[in-house]
Amino acid sequence: MAVGDDATAAGLPLVPGSGEEGKRKWGAREINKTRDFIAVFARLIPKNKAGFRTASGITSGTADPSGGEDGDIYLKII
Repeated sequence: MAVGDDATAAGLPLVPGSGEEGKRKWGAREINKTRDFIAVFARLIPKNKAGFRTASGITSGTADPSGGEDGDIYLKII
């Protein structure tokens, strides 16, 4: 994938490599690679409360727990 594709898809602005606004001397390519990395990493972060609970292994319900992994947290609603 080309440098800047992930960042653009995530809505991050790219640093131009040339022209009046160009920051080539400041490493526009490296800055854009960093923005790509941030965009990829940001996709891994849950976007809502339920997503955070699931990602951290916390579940709840009225039934007995089933499945899961050792160390998961289950809150039983009485």
